[in-house]
Amino acid sequence: MDFNDIQNAWNNEKTENIVLPNNLEKIQSVNMPLDKIRKNLKKELIVQVISLILVPIIPLFIDLKYSFFLAYYLLYAVSIIISIAFAIRLYIYYKNFANVATSTKDNLYEIYYNIRLFIETYKSASYTFFPFGLFYMFLLPLGKKSGKLLNLISNTNQEYVLVIVILIVFVFVILMWFMTEGHTKLFYGKYAKEIRKVIDELKEE
Repeated sequence: MDFNDIQNAWNNEKTENIVLPNNLEKIQSVNMPLDKIRKNLKKELIVQVISLILVPIIPLFIDLKYSFFLAYYLLYAVSIIISIAFAIRLYIYYKNFANVATSTKDNLYEIYYNIRLFIETYKSASYTFFPFGLFYMFLLPLGKKSGKLLNLISNTNQEYVLVIVILIVFVFVILMWFMTEGHTKLFYGKYAKEIRKVIDELKEE
């Protein structure tokens, strides 16, 4: 192969992944928000592990009746499967974000896509726990010393009790929704926006 063949082969090469020095600096600027996401994700994993340990201990301190005690742990058995699956997903995302290289535009798109996918996975898992949270909230006050509360409920107009229960459920769901959305925006969403901003700036050049 002579020099002309080499030059022609070089000219025919795709140049999409060739990154200019100024662009490389922009691409690598995503390391800061990406590091923030990694740190927050690591904290999230620790919280998940602590929660798995603390939740089964709570009934021991509130003296639940046997039937409620049994119901609590049946619920915990179901929720722990979801929690472990979610913790594993978090760990996989953490490893992916920790091993990713910010050296090309393609990598940048992949990072942003994975972050958006993680945020949606996080929200879905959080919404899955809403019914469990509601059940725990209504179950925990029903300890052995809750006779007065149960008598009060039984002696109160049932329609009134139903309205209160519906109101509590509504407030709980709205509150949890705001907390989930706010949490994801504060800990992950705002950093995803920073990365998206870099991508948009690279598109304009």
